[in-house]
Amino acid sequence: MAEPNILGLGLLYVGAVLFVNAIYILGYTSSRDAAVMNLFTGGLTFLNAIYFAFVGETAFAAAQTLLFSFTYLWVFVEFWWERESMRALGWYCLFVAICAAPTGILTFSSLPILGIIWETWAYLWFVFFLFMGLELDIPKETAYSTMGVALLTWAYAYYILAFSGTPI
Repeated sequence: MAEPNILGLGLLYVGAVLFVNAIYILGYTSSRDAAVMNLFTGGLTFLNAIYFAFVGETAFAAAQTLLFSFTYLWVFVEFWWERESMRALGWYCLFVAICAAPTGILTFSSLPILGIIWETWAYLWFVFFLFMGLELDIPKETAYSTMGVALLTWAYAYYILAFSGTPI
């Protein structure tokens, strides 16, 4: 299990970047504006993964965290250079969804709420696969799904950081 403050710190910004990306999908900000938050969150979660790998966690915790890091760093590149096609990123999201689904099941036995959140992330990464990889015309569904998962992730992170220090 990840050290609670590091977990909460990373997830707080995952919630924030998901919110910003939802706003981008809805057309309320530019890709370059959204790119900054993706770079920051991708970098932060990458540093968290390094911590998990070398300070007190396992390669599994680091690998789970890197799923997020590479997603947001890749989104940064796509957004910053205003690339038109994100199909390869969409296919990567399918890989991540396939990794996240069993992670939710494994996590559920020790941290039920986090297990459920992993399943919502798996769902969201699958939606990104449909939206970007298969280029389905579902921008509003993608944006609102992203917004919902952003709020769930933020609430869980805030709880960990502000109230208990221990994930539930």
